[in-house]
Amino acid sequence: MPKRPPQPSAPRATLALAAIALALFLGGEAFLLSRTDAGRIAAARYLHLGDPAKVTRMIGSQLHRALEAAEVSRDSVSESVVEGGPAPLRWRVGLGPGISALQANYSVSRFLAEEGAVVLSGRERPGDQGETVVTLLLGLPGRPTHELRLVQHPRGRVQAAGGRLAIVVFGFGEDVEQSGRFFDLPAPFAVALVPGGKTAAAQFRAARRRDREVVLHLPLEPINYPRVDPGPGTILVTMGPSKIADLVHRYLEQAGSVAAVANYSGSLATQDMTVMTSVFQELRRRDIPFLHVSAAAGSVCKPLASELGVRYVEPDAILDAEARPSRPQALEARWKRVLAEARHRGHMLVMVRATPLTLAWLPKALTPARLEGTQIVPLSALLQKSPEM
Repeated sequence: MPKRPPQPSAPRATLALAAIALALFLGGEAFLLSRTDAGRIAAARYLHLGDPAKVTRMIGSQLHRALEAAEVSRDSVSESVVEGGPAPLRWRVGLGPGISALQANYSVSRFLAEEGAVVLSGRERPGDQGETVVTLLLGLPGRPTHELRLVQHPRGRVQAAGGRLAIVVFGFGEDVEQSGRFFDLPAPFAVALVPGGKTAAAQFRAARRRDREVVLHLPLEPINYPRVDPGPGTILVTMGPSKIADLVHRYLEQAGSVAAVANYSGSLATQDMTVMTSVFQELRRRDIPFLHVSAAAGSVCKPLASELGVRYVEPDAILDAEARPSRPQALEARWKRVLAEARHRGHMLVMVRATPLTLAWLPKALTPARLEGTQIVPLSALLQKSPEM
């Protein structure tokens, strides 16, 4: 009787079937990805596959989408082929009134990142006729495809008519998921983050990855502490100057580059000369402004900052209670008053509490049509010009 060939053991057969199933799944996913722009761009980026001309066209398509999202008309975009330039294609984009280079830059960066392309470099310079020119090099790592020039002429600037407005979103707590959703919004604003907590380091890293300007929200002792408690790592009036300086130094190192330091709570500590002298000496050494939120009546901060040479500023408006309801009516009404005041004064620094309502409302509120001529600027730009400093 002939011998039958040995049958594979059950475990080996199971592994073989699993491997085949995995290969089929991965093959299917690869096929689906190959049918999308994101998949083709990923193949070009990581596997160096695909026709370079097609990849360039796909990135150009995403670029058009990004500019449309920033409400830039296609009529203001001119394209040219550049021989020997940093990229084979150059796009020149004229920005009309109400559209800032910062807003357009954010939109381009976000849309390209969603599809796998990147902004390789960027710079800003004044033009020969007084215009502002922001130049972005776009494409894939090691393979630039587009040089984008965002041009804003003096007549297109809205500072005189609409004012300049910087926004700081605050109140994330230790919710990493919520803060990440805010950081991902396609809208230009700074974020205030509190150090010392369990999730603080992760939040600071996430903000830096998304190129957010950061305000260090320094926890300071309030009246009625510890019944009112800003959280772990709060700077107390019973601490000595060296302890306070060490904490401020540690928090600044955790935060990395910051646009300003603000008080988180601190109705008692901001009235204490020893505490604020220790804080301000560290800020002066690093040339960091102090953003004083809801100053207490007996605060020593403003005169002490002037004496020690620390730049001092207070927010012009804080949208807090209006951001807490589920419906936007109160927030919309306050926002209209803020924009009117920005147009009247020429500049505004506004803090907005992070809530589910704010998350949905903010990107719509910062579109050029809704801003009505007011220009959104980086917090650092407004702090440098503040009349308080």
